[in-house]
Amino acid sequence: MTVRTSGKRQQSVWASLVSDDAWALRDWLLALGFTVDLLIEGERDGSIHHCQLDWPEGGRVMLSSSGQRPTPCAPGTGSLHVVTADPDAVRACAGRLGATIVHELVDQTDYPAREFTLADPDGNHWTFSSFAG
Repeated sequence: MTVRTSGKRQQSVWASLVSDDAWALRDWLLALGFTVDLLIEGERDGSIHHCQLDWPEGGRVMLSSSGQRPTPCAPGTGSLHVVTADPDAVRACAGRLGATIVHELVDQTDYPAREFTLADPDGNHWTFSSFAG
């Protein structure tokens, strides 16, 4: 099998998630604004061996179906911080998706950030924030 990527290099830390329904999580992340860089289907019907999803402002997450490889990760145990220039737009999109909001959109007072946190369908927490360090 030939594996093709977009050729776009991401110079950052890549988070890795596993999911009992990786296709549904992939589609949910695409609806939030991520794009697919690489997708390798799993050997089991309906599974994903490896998927790379890019955030348009930089960064990447990797996703695979449960049981595709030995890992200490379990679905719903991740917590991720995604930097975005427009957390309000992502929050509006999350609302249209019916996402579970863990922490509502807020302007932080102890550091310069506007951010909110949601839970994905597996229960992982995603903070979308204007804070980049």
